[in-house]
Amino acid sequence: MSIARRVLLSGFGFPLAAAAGDLAVLQVAGSIAPPSPRLLDLAALDAIGLEPLVTRTPWTQGPQHFSGVTLARLLASLGAFGDTLRVVALNDYAAAMPIAEVLASDGFLATRQDGEPIPIRNRGPFWILFPWSERPELFTRIHRQRAVWQVKRLEIA
Repeated sequence: MSIARRVLLSGFGFPLAAAAGDLAVLQVAGSIAPPSPRLLDLAALDAIGLEPLVTRTPWTQGPQHFSGVTLARLLASLGAFGDTLRVVALNDYAAAMPIAEVLASDGFLATRQDGEPIPIRNRGPFWILFPWSERPELFTRIHRQRAVWQVKRLEIA
């Protein structure tokens, strides 16, 4: 791997060991069952239970076809025991949210769009979404703020 790529990826918070492979690596840390932190690639996330989500978003045109894992299933698989989920993006934008509210809102971690991994230029590799088409009451400013894209890390506290 080139030095320039190592510097770029380490600047985004990717461990160099993970950077040598696919950029689609999610770090999860905090109040989870050991070990913490954990690195989850697409295969690990798929093993938790890949599910579809078709929804409109405020940032795209028409219904979009996503797949990924519900945050309820993801947090349960990690043995999460905190009250707050902090989602951090590649550019260090972060949104903190009560886990109970995220679960009640059917929060979703999208890993694919139209069956393909989501490129960084299209809000990937991971994107927090909500089922806005099925639950229009979730189309609020607060849920839009919680819909973090280019997710690199989840922190549970």
